[in-house]
Amino acid sequence: MNIKRVTRVLAAAFFGAALLTAACKESTGPSAVPGQLTVSVSTSGSGGAAFLITVTGSGISNPAAVNASHQFYSIISGSTLTAAVITQSAVSSGNLFRFSVPDVNQAASYNVSVVEVAGTDNELLSPSAFSVSAAN
Repeated sequence: MNIKRVTRVLAAAFFGAALLTAACKESTGPSAVPGQLTVSVSTSGSGGAAFLITVTGSGISNPAAVNASHQFYSIISGSTLTAAVITQSAVSSGNLFRFSVPDVNQAASYNVSVVEVAGTDNELLSPSAFSVSAAN
């Protein structure tokens, strides 16, 4: 009778260890993939020539323009990147800038918003007419 009891205890311990190992493997998920996300803009209205955009999320670093002809200014404070992009002509869709992140698979966790937009005549446009997003 003791052999049966020992066998049951060992089997239960082995089964529990197997479940724990499987659970740990599932919870770790895929490995982080460091890289860059690109912020792009689009509108169905008239294009903008000057954009003030904020991006919030963890681990943002190394912001840079994607077009050498754009003037680009940025500052990172805590988990917020504030960027100003000034173009030579109106942009109704396209990439504005990029930034580095610890995991490009988490692109959806970064909140990108338009603060202000001006046209080529320096008149303010409605920020709600513009859609911005960050993707790899």
